[in-house]
Amino acid sequence: MKKILLLLIVAVMAMTAMAGDNTPRKSTLHLKSGEYVTGVITSRDETKVDIETEDGMKYVYTTSEIDYITHEMKRKNYDTSKFRGFVDLGYSMGFGAPRCDYWLIETSFGYQFNPNLYLGAGIGLHKFDAKISTFPQRNDYAEPLPNDPDLNKFPFVPLYADVRYNLHSESHNTPWASIKLGGSIFNHGGVFASPSIGYHFASNQFFSFNVSVGYALHTANYKLWCTGETPGAIPDKAGHSYLDKTGVFHNAFVKVGVEF
Repeated sequence: MKKILLLLIVAVMAMTAMAGDNTPRKSTLHLKSGEYVTGVITSRDETKVDIETEDGMKYVYTTSEIDYITHEMKRKNYDTSKFRGFVDLGYSMGFGAPRCDYWLIETSFGYQFNPNLYLGAGIGLHKFDAKISTFPQRNDYAEPLPNDPDLNKFPFVPLYADVRYNLHSESHNTPWASIKLGGSIFNHGGVFASPSIGYHFASNQFFSFNVSVGYALHTANYKLWCTGETPGAIPDKAGHSYLDKTGVFHNAFVKVGVEF
C-alpha cells in the first residue's frame, strides 16, 4: 500500500510540475545602510544585482552595498485554485467487538467554493485485519473454535462524499474539520462514515500537506460458521454452513496527506 501511495504522489508531482506557476519569484535586497528593496531580480553577477520593483522602477546595487538577500517562498493560492485533490495514507485501530484494524489509502477530488468550504467525492482502500478473538466463536465442531470472518481476503472499498471546512484560507496554515459519508458496493458491502479534524500546512506552489485524526464507522458483512441445524444456516460449496452477519466496526485513525 505504501508503494501505491508513493506512485500516486509521484504522478501528482509530475502533473503539477508540468503545469507549474511561472510567475517570477520576489526577492528582497537588505542593504548595509538599513534600507531594503523588494522586487524581481532581473540580472545578477559577482559585482552587482539588478532588481525591478512592482511599480516598474529598476535599480542596480553593487554587492558591496548588499548585506544579504531573502527570497519569497511561493505558495499555492487556494483562493483562486478551485479544483482540489487529496491523497491520504493512514492507520486505523479498532475498538469494541467485533474489531478490525487496517491500513488505509483515501482520495478525494472536488471543488473549493470559497476559502473555507470544500465539497468533493472520493474512493478509499481499507485493508482489513480482523481480530478473530473479538468475533463470535464458530460452533460447527465438538468444541468452539475461533471464527474466521473471511474479512481479510478482500479490502473494504468505500465510495463517499467529502465535506471539509477550513478555519482560514488554505493559502496559509490552518486547522480544518471534515466528514466523509458513503458506503461500499464492492466485496463486503456496508455503510461508511468518518468525521475528522486536522491541520493544513501550506508548503509551496505545487503541494500542501496535512495531518489528521478521527473516527470511522463501518458496517460490513461477514460469515459466522455454524452447524447445518442452526436456523438460517447457509451451506457453502465445501459442505460447511454459515450465518450471514453484519458487523458494526468502530475505529480511530491517524492520517498524513498530500493536497494539490
